[in-house]
Amino acid sequence: MQNNIYEGFTPMPDDMQGWNSIHPVFGQLIDRTNPKTIIEVGTWKGASALYMADLCHSKSLNSHIYCVDTWLGAVEFCTTLADTPERDLLLRNGYPQIYYQFISNVIHKGHQQRITPVPNTSLNAAKILAYHGVKAELIYIDGSHEYDDVKADIKAYLPLLKPGGIMFGDDYGWQGVQQAVNEMIPHKVIDNNYWIYE
Repeated sequence: MQNNIYEGFTPMPDDMQGWNSIHPVFGQLIDRTNPKTIIEVGTWKGASALYMADLCHSKSLNSHIYCVDTWLGAVEFCTTLADTPERDLLLRNGYPQIYYQFISNVIHKGHQQRITPVPNTSLNAAKILAYHGVKAELIYIDGSHEYDDVKADIKAYLPLLKPGGIMFGDDYGWQGVQQAVNEMIPHKVIDNNYWIYE
């Protein structure tokens, strides 16, 4: 996989906006798994990945995080929540530029060696990661909130979870997320928002 993603890039000003990106659950699960590898499905501007990178650094863990996203926005970004300023895709000639905000944020936080973006659909990315032999102790599912997508993400990434690892996700309150998780895996829920499978 590419290792020169950040080379020669002039970063935009930092913008670490995200949702639920510094919840205590991240630290708790990192403490429990001491991950060498983390996969995050759904990254946006990278706030939660950067928080996990900070936590791993503070614990002197040599962890690597693969951030999977299309950086094209979820369905609600272009429909029911399109007018919310925090979902600005930074369109240029009709095409989102939010990926460049993500890599800018990684550079601002100094985590270029710790974070590798995988700009693709979640299902394609799962195949790409599997091809390269990537398996993770910690997998965070926070991509699409649509029922079929969440179900497909869980199915695609379970084989990439190392024995004894933990898969978890956000937005359990969304109907599509809750239905898919309830059907797919045994889990527990924290703060009515995070689901955890171990």
